[in-house]
Amino acid sequence: MSEAVALPGMKKKEDKQKISQSYWSLVWWKFRKNRLAVIGAIILAIYYLVCIFFAEFFSPYSKTLESDYIEARPTFFQFSDLEGNFSLRPYVNGLKKEIDLATRSRTFVIDETVKYPIYFFVKGEPYKVLGLIPTDIHLFGTDPATPEAKVFLMGTDKLGRDQFSRLLFGGRISLAIGLFSVAVFLAVGVTLGAVSGYYGGVTDVIVMRITEFLSAFPQEPLFLALGAAVPVDWPSTRVFFMVTILLALIQWGGLARQVRSLVLSGREEQYVLAAQSFGASDRRIIFNHLIPSTMSHVIVIATLKIPNMILLETALSFLGLGLVPPTVSWGTLLQNANTVRAIRFAPHYLFVVPFILFAILAYNMLGDGLRDAMDPYSK
Repeated sequence: MSEAVALPGMKKKEDKQKISQSYWSLVWWKFRKNRLAVIGAIILAIYYLVCIFFAEFFSPYSKTLESDYIEARPTFFQFSDLEGNFSLRPYVNGLKKEIDLATRSRTFVIDETVKYPIYFFVKGEPYKVLGLIPTDIHLFGTDPATPEAKVFLMGTDKLGRDQFSRLLFGGRISLAIGLFSVAVFLAVGVTLGAVSGYYGGVTDVIVMRITEFLSAFPQEPLFLALGAAVPVDWPSTRVFFMVTILLALIQWGGLARQVRSLVLSGREEQYVLAAQSFGASDRRIIFNHLIPSTMSHVIVIATLKIPNMILLETALSFLGLGLVPPTVSWGTLLQNANTVRAIRFAPHYLFVVPFILFAILAYNMLGDGLRDAMDPYSK
């Protein structure tokens, strides 16, 4: 009986503590309840840790290292041999060269009679962790004393370069473009939208007409035209920043209109009128009061916009209008699979597709979770 009487009181106490929490605490509490959003956040954390920060460590070879194994098939980790003997240490089979009489071309097939053990934390090509700490330790690889032993988890390309390593380095570029372009997108869209909504009048008319002008163009042809205008002799770094800026500057209009509508209603709030009565400058009111009040909406828009930017970069690079080799991105890796011959005889080129799909899916799950969490009082 005593337990039955105590439970309602305990529940009221928990509800009181929940209500007394800050807004961001309630957002975090509701976000954690959404399992799909948490899974999406974990997947993205793995993506960014592996691809952006530690790609050199997780990849067995560098993105430019060539070999004699041209378009070789993937060599997967195995734990048991043909006789059924099991070993805790994984191994990969060797590759042997054959001549395909149908295509009159050289191919590499799996040689199950040859086994190369896989070692962890092995020495390989030197690199710098985060560009600062020099080391030559890689997560996995074959015995460095056996140069003919190779591990190609996702096969090789037409120059004999390891596809798995290039996929990790390509993810660094594609994911970074998504972040940088959205950062520019937010800076331009939020600032111009807030200024337009706060001042109104001529400023509002000019900004809104610019957004309408940009939205009047079909996006895909506009992207193709601007991508084709990038000089082919530019260095990869300059092309990277140009693609980033182009992706951002074309799409900021929609965000500016949304922020403008929020600021139009927010500028009549009591805290804004109080700041004006105390002599606060327009700059302080816009950046210290009005823009922070729109952050919950802006964060959700940014989360849902990043996968769109990644897909746009991939599409432009695939068509040869964005990043071009030797720059490695997911889009340039997809260029290898743009022919029927490549899909027929080297289907491992398509391994990049699941990586892109999982990244986009994770961002969508995270964005949906944030959209619900930003309204913590709704059911």
